[in-house]
Amino acid sequence: MKKSHAPDPIKLNYYEVELGKSRGKTFEERLELLRKIGADAVKDFPERYKSLGGWFKKYDQLNLLSFCFYYFMMSPAGYDEEAVTGGLEFPPYYLELLQAFALTIPRTLADRPLSNEVETFKKDFKEIGELIKLRHYHFPSSIKTEDDLYYHQLRIDMMSHTIAVRNWSYEHKMKKVTLDLARGVKIPFIAKHGFDPEALLDLLYAMTDEVEKKVNIHRQKTAEIMRPDNYKDVIDTFESLFPGMKSDGAQKEFLWTHNNMQLRNLQGFLLLHSDRFLPELFSFHFLTLEEMSGGKLSYDQIKFIFKELSLSFDDLKDHNPEYFLLTNPVHDRPFINVANEGIFSSLWTVLPHLSIGLLEKFCATDEDLRHKYNEVRAKYLEDEVHQLFGKSFPGAQLFTGSKFEAVDGKEYENDLLVIMDSFALVVESKSGQVSPPAKRAAPDRLLKTLQELIEDPSEQALRFISYLRDHPESLELDTKKGPKNKFDAGKLKYFIPLGVTLSHLGMMGANLKQLIRGGVTKKTIEELAPSINLTDLQIVFDLLPLTAEKVHYLQRRRELEANIQWAGDELDLLAWYFDNGFNLGPDEKKYSFFNVSLKSKELDNYIIGSSNREDVEKPELIKTKWWKDLLNHLEKRRVQSWLENSYILLNIPIEGQEVFEEQIDLIKKKMENGTADYPHNWSLMGSSEENRRFLIAGYLYSDKVAYERREVMEDIIFHEQNDEAKGIMVIGRNIDQSHYPYSLLGCRLSAELFDNRYLQMVRPENGR
Repeated sequence: MKKSHAPDPIKLNYYEVELGKSRGKTFEERLELLRKIGADAVKDFPERYKSLGGWFKKYDQLNLLSFCFYYFMMSPAGYDEEAVTGGLEFPPYYLELLQAFALTIPRTLADRPLSNEVETFKKDFKEIGELIKLRHYHFPSSIKTEDDLYYHQLRIDMMSHTIAVRNWSYEHKMKKVTLDLARGVKIPFIAKHGFDPEALLDLLYAMTDEVEKKVNIHRQKTAEIMRPDNYKDVIDTFESLFPGMKSDGAQKEFLWTHNNMQLRNLQGFLLLHSDRFLPELFSFHFLTLEEMSGGKLSYDQIKFIFKELSLSFDDLKDHNPEYFLLTNPVHDRPFINVANEGIFSSLWTVLPHLSIGLLEKFCATDEDLRHKYNEVRAKYLEDEVHQLFGKSFPGAQLFTGSKFEAVDGKEYENDLLVIMDSFALVVESKSGQVSPPAKRAAPDRLLKTLQELIEDPSEQALRFISYLRDHPESLELDTKKGPKNKFDAGKLKYFIPLGVTLSHLGMMGANLKQLIRGGVTKKTIEELAPSINLTDLQIVFDLLPLTAEKVHYLQRRRELEANIQWAGDELDLLAWYFDNGFNLGPDEKKYSFFNVSLKSKELDNYIIGSSNREDVEKPELIKTKWWKDLLNHLEKRRVQSWLENSYILLNIPIEGQEVFEEQIDLIKKKMENGTADYPHNWSLMGSSEENRRFLIAGYLYSDKVAYERREVMEDIIFHEQNDEAKGIMVIGRNIDQSHYPYSLLGCRLSAELFDNRYLQMVRPENGR
């Protein structure tokens, strides 16, 4: 769960782990071993899982749920348990399961504290959590090959994501998207339901904030109990902070002797008693909610809303508890009705992530409203994508809704074309939703959903790229409405396809090779484009300030699909990019699998902190000062071939940059003291990846031979030994001039990387 408070910055380390071997066992032997583990888990799971309901026969539901939230879900500001320990001892979905179980029986009203059985309670959940994971190893008999297993695992991953992961973005971004969609359907929504959907969402978010405040106040109260140094003051402090108990001198003396006249024993006893007040922290009266809405929602409207969003005790008595794992009713109705005058919930940490589903729940009650909501959702995504690319690529040309006729004779439409000099980003937006059957990994729905959100936009983008390549000329393309889109496709040399979705598929959407191997698509890597969730893409573009970095990230991210496999979502990949710019060197060939899951935790401090207007350091791709100055200068001046040169620069990691600069400095010193062997001197350095080798030459010359500089640079670029390189760049520097960061640039990119190879010489204006 992404927290509202920025966690402390962290850095995750890499470790080499050998995978795929088990003491020489064959695949078939390992498969049977896993099947045995899975079969045992399937056998043990039902009884152990059902035992969860037994806790509510011993303890009052609200007391138990409140205790779990207060002691297991809350953590100190700035602390991220998952980042520090690699997991959560009590993940949010445990509490969701508990709330569902709490509603399968009438209210217990058992007045006893859980404190004596806390460890047993946590142990129960830990065992059940392990069984939930292990029972997925109960593979069907139809799995006979590694590819069969891979497809099955794809479905399991989707189900696991559905069970354990509620948030598809950071909380502040989820709120914005949900509120924006609510504004889009405001008029028909009010016509149907009689209240403003934005007012409902504002109230839900205000309730979440209020719970956090009440929890903090309760913590402060309990801290006050620990301050006094004599038993009478301890009791007086407690009674002043927690109304309802008033003792005289004799009663105080009894409490003191009852706790063995030990101050810590007495304080512990009173802290235990304070737990009785926990349900109040997570409860709201309808009159209070009316006041919190600021008059935007009436008392009757609030009663109606929470009737639709609440369940009562015993409502789930006929539900199969195993279904709670994938289709938990509390997701649609996250509140518990309390005496018809108020509500309670233990789902406050995930409520902002459930809010878009609650909005859609109300929209789904009317066919016209549902249709309007889907229209708004699609239009919203297209508008947000257009705005995002316009802001993130200043100076670029943006064209929306270009209609074109493909080779099959049919007319198609491109959502967005972004042109920067000779580069083109071809973007397709898909606002489709992940249906409940798909979340449950039902084969047909899972396949259809992944195809709609990943395969279809890839096909559309690549179709338009083919059209542009086949028509290298000035084009005037019709649009659905408005003027024609006019641009010169003959100037375009490099194309990068991209799909953007509003739904979030987690690791499923970030690993195309997994989808191919899992049999979800019959297409090859070359026929697929990355599909990135809108809010993730906003973060990617925010954290990569340079146009060249964004282009390099998107292109390299696609190239990696052909060479390696990884586990991680989009923001895990982004955090990985900051380590080395996806310049993996020999590791790209050495390792077949990289697990970068949780790597995005390195970004949380900035993303959450900046949203709270905290002073936090922004992550960036590590570069030397000169490299950074080169890239910033090219970005600012945008001289000829600036983007191509920048792309090549970004293929050299920090270690290579440092070595290159040392070599250039050594040559410069020799030329200045007259010990250089030649009038023209250069140092050539290459990236270490064999299958994508980039070369950069540092060429130094003086005023005396400046007239020969262009010929020398051409010799370097077109030397036959350099023909196999994906790209080569020459940075020319006149040692007699004060040009910084360079005097002259030249570059060539391979046809294998993009579309054609060419040479461009660039001279900065006034030698800068």
